[in-house]
Amino acid sequence: MRISIIFLLALITILAATFVIKSNDIKEIFKKKKIKVIELIHNDKISKDYFFKKISVKEGQSFWKFNPFKLKKDLENFNEIKNFNFHLNWSGILQIEIDEKEPFMIWIRDENINFIDFNGSILKFDIEGEKDSIIKLFGNNANLQISKLNNLLFKKRKTLSSINSIFYQSNIGWKLILHNKKCVLLPLKKLEKVLDIFQDITNSELYSQFNLFDLRVFNRVYMSNKKC
Repeated sequence: MRISIIFLLALITILAATFVIKSNDIKEIFKKKKIKVIELIHNDKISKDYFFKKISVKEGQSFWKFNPFKLKKDLENFNEIKNFNFHLNWSGILQIEIDEKEPFMIWIRDENINFIDFNGSILKFDIEGEKDSIIKLFGNNANLQISKLNNLLFKKRKTLSSINSIFYQSNIGWKLILHNKKCVLLPLKKLEKVLDIFQDITNSELYSQFNLFDLRVFNRVYMSNKKC
């Protein structure tokens, strides 16, 4: 009986020691667990280099230090992204799926060229093929002024779709060059009423007779065949 008790105690001791060793092994495995791969999904316009530099999570970092709230904030700070979702699976693969904005215009000044969104925010896109089909915007600080004009043009789809390029001149106004080579000069103020007048002109016989329409003086329209 005494021998059996001693044997039982020895067995319990061995099992306990084994459990401690295995627990320590598991702890070490858990400590070494890392984010192995970060996969970016649906990035047609954003370069991976630009994207990964702007997020705080990195490949090889501790699995347990991953902060989903910080990554959410990082992704919300991208001007280029409309929507997103992400998932970190147990194998250490972080998948980030994004829905990119569409560039609304190309803002050009000297050698600097940037895609911008509807509100004039710069979009750091790495694309070439779409440049010919997007409205070109010229002028210093034009991106800071364009949102008001865009909001009005958006209500007049026919006019918006006819625009090839827009020039902004501080304290003077806007010049719109259309696809048909006609041009429209607009003031900085009372734009909505002026655009209503121009829309009426496009629906009249006058539109086909002239190339240039100057509406910068309110309630007056100067029309000529001068080149834009």
